[in-house]
Amino acid sequence: MKGMETLNEIIELLKNQLSKMINDGSWIVGAVGSGISFAFPEWITAKKLGIEHAVVVGILLAILLMEWVIGSRLAKMSSAKRKTSTVLIDSLIRDFVILLICMVAYGFDYLLGTGSIIFCLFTFAFIYHNFYSLMANVAVLGWEDKFPMWLIHWLKDEIEAKKEKYFPTMKEDNKHE
Repeated sequence: MKGMETLNEIIELLKNQLSKMINDGSWIVGAVGSGISFAFPEWITAKKLGIEHAVVVGILLAILLMEWVIGSRLAKMSSAKRKTSTVLIDSLIRDFVILLICMVAYGFDYLLGTGSIIFCLFTFAFIYHNFYSLMANVAVLGWEDKFPMWLIHWLKDEIEAKKEKYFPTMKEDNKHE
């Protein structure tokens, strides 16, 4: 029974992640990135993995790592009581599932003979989504003076969501009194 609960939690995490990606436009960026990838027909249409695939996955891993480090820093400063090891484990599971989805996407490319189109769609969408979240975390930490301001304006909705998540407003506190 515990196994089913864990599986349901993982599925719920995945559904939440994919829902966020719809809201922030990650799928559009992934589709554009996948479309742009046609400019590199040698690796996109190749029937085997190349260094380019490793570079794209490396970029995704670097962004996931940066987001995890910066998000951990933000969580430590947070007044919200969400600082449990469960949150850390959920983050690691989410990132592992993201990497698995990218691998499965390449598997579908292989089976369908589509080069790397599906792989690029998913991987670029995840890169965008996690970069978006990373930059919002940076802004909430107060480091926006170290980054281009146009990035910060682009992230206004995500910044507000992060502030509410980590530093709930006084209205929330008054509800519980």
